[in-house]
Amino acid sequence: MAKVCSKCGVEYKNSATRCVMCGTEFHDAHVYAKRKRCIILGITGVVLAVVLGVLLVLSTGPRAAVWRIMESHKRNDVEAIVESFPDFLMESEVLDEKAFMVDVKSLANYFSKFIFSYSIGQAQIPSAREQEEVVEVFRYFGGDAFDEERLEEIRTVWVDYKGNIPSFWPSRASRFLMVKYDGRWCWWPSNVNR
Repeated sequence: MAKVCSKCGVEYKNSATRCVMCGTEFHDAHVYAKRKRCIILGITGVVLAVVLGVLLVLSTGPRAAVWRIMESHKRNDVEAIVESFPDFLMESEVLDEKAFMVDVKSLANYFSKFIFSYSIGQAQIPSAREQEEVVEVFRYFGGDAFDEERLEEIRTVWVDYKGNIPSFWPSRASRFLMVKYDGRWCWWPSNVNR
């Protein structure tokens, strides 16, 4: 391992005892300066890779999708809420799109006025029976537009929220049904409340 001068950064062979550029004497602290930098850079690289991996998981999973949906409700952004649904739902011939959109707009408007805060729980795998029921509903609403092979995962995520909803409740929890369809986490709007 070569010696590196701590003052000017010039590298020398291990046999050198003094820097010819600035005159600094080499002691044990100078001998491994370059090696220490390499180790520090390696550790920093590993830490950055782990942090980026965690951020990627947090920004692409079902909980991140629920967070985007909740924020869309708080902003009363109906367009973003509709984009969170699977495409086959909006292409459904069974769904009364006008009535559905009225409900979505009404819910977003209500939520943006009265909900103050929320916390998102862990994503959970529903039971096999619940998953089969969901697939049956998808077949019904999706018709030809629903392709079962494009359905990758189904998760449930509980959201606790607090608000000031007149003559109703100060706090509540809803279970969001999230589906990974065609590589994208979508919201199936059939929440269960508690």
